[in-house]
Amino acid sequence: MCGALVLAQTAPSNPNQIPAGMKLIPAGEFWMGRVHFFLVDAVGWFERERQDDFPAHKVTLDAFFIDTTEVTDEQYAPFAAAKNIKKPWHWPHGEIPKGEEKFPVYNVDWNEAKAFCESQGKRLPTEAEWEKAARGGLDRKKYTWGDTETGTPETPGETGGRRGRGAQSKSPANAASKGPVAVASFPPNGYGLFDMAGNVWEWVNDWHQTNYYSISPLKNPQGPATGEYKVFRGGGWIDTDERNQMPSFRNYTDPLQKSPTIGFRCAKSIQ
Repeated sequence: MCGALVLAQTAPSNPNQIPAGMKLIPAGEFWMGRVHFFLVDAVGWFERERQDDFPAHKVTLDAFFIDTTEVTDEQYAPFAAAKNIKKPWHWPHGEIPKGEEKFPVYNVDWNEAKAFCESQGKRLPTEAEWEKAARGGLDRKKYTWGDTETGTPETPGETGGRRGRGAQSKSPANAASKGPVAVASFPPNGYGLFDMAGNVWEWVNDWHQTNYYSISPLKNPQGPATGEYKVFRGGGWIDTDERNQMPSFRNYTDPLQKSPTIGFRCAKSIQ
């Protein structure tokens, strides 16, 4: 067991060992959950279920890989054809809409997302892995780019804006918009990952449980063993509430749900 643990925590020293289209997220601890409070917390406007990102707690993760971008239409299409899986309903005649090859795939349920990742020798990220990756090394910040709520997408750092297609000051999403855009249309976060806030929400592996953070293991949490709903993260193109864009924000739905605002990206363990 000790040898396996050391192996799992050892990051590849050769950049060529990092799978194409993925980034290495280093081993270590981070603060998972929300450390910021809003007026609606104080006056009790949130239902208990919308406070499921409390308590914030330190989590230690082994190193892992995660896709640089959300899975795109052109990546998903060969898989759907090979597995005879029903194409996303918004594809006319089962074909990718013209000009949307590099758009994130959506209208796929959790099972289809999981099957795609497995077909690539990958898996869906755990909720903890997704949140650490989304934070981009900025621990306990409100957003993937820092604490500032608004700004321009072109300007990085604390004075910059949302690095994704969420409620950005210069994004069509502010006008509730028309849908997602091509992946990597906005600058990456600190780990080199695109669209960790906005564009489409992303399925993760975990079942949802309201009080899970109070009982979660402090190392490599995998989520509850069973449940009714699956978690998805990251905010979508239609969301105008900045809280939805926070890396700590948790959302959940039936794993069979297909939505024009939910896509996914894959992760991979280090062998």
